[in-house]
Amino acid sequence: MPMETPPNPQVYDLGLVAGVPDRIRLVESVDRLVGPRPGEKVPTGMALKAAILNALGEWAPRRRLDETGSSLPDQRGRPTQRPTLRWVFQLFLWVRLAWLDDRPLVLNLAPHHETAVRLLGAQRYYLLE
Repeated sequence: MPMETPPNPQVYDLGLVAGVPDRIRLVESVDRLVGPRPGEKVPTGMALKAAILNALGEWAPRRRLDETGSSLPDQRGRPTQRPTLRWVFQLFLWVRLAWLDDRPLVLNLAPHHETAVRLLGAQRYYLLE
């Protein structure tokens, strides 16, 4: 029995995309073309891969912020629709998971955290489903 494709499938998980540079051997190809550099701590190919994944990681939440008309607070507390990926992760610095009588509780989850969680498609990890 063939598996049915859901109507209008969309990929929200960057895990699939993150595997593409490995599959096309981007790091090895770039390093072979550029060659090693004296004193280089991170190979050029690895730096390029990190830059690509960072750009994709910022693109998806920014696109969703624009589509929904919502925003996240920046470092000064002002609303922004263009947060960096690093800042989105820093927003969650004080969010904690605790257990009370065998029930998980998410602590310190403010409305802007919920917005970010929904943008990242991580509702089940923050008990928002």
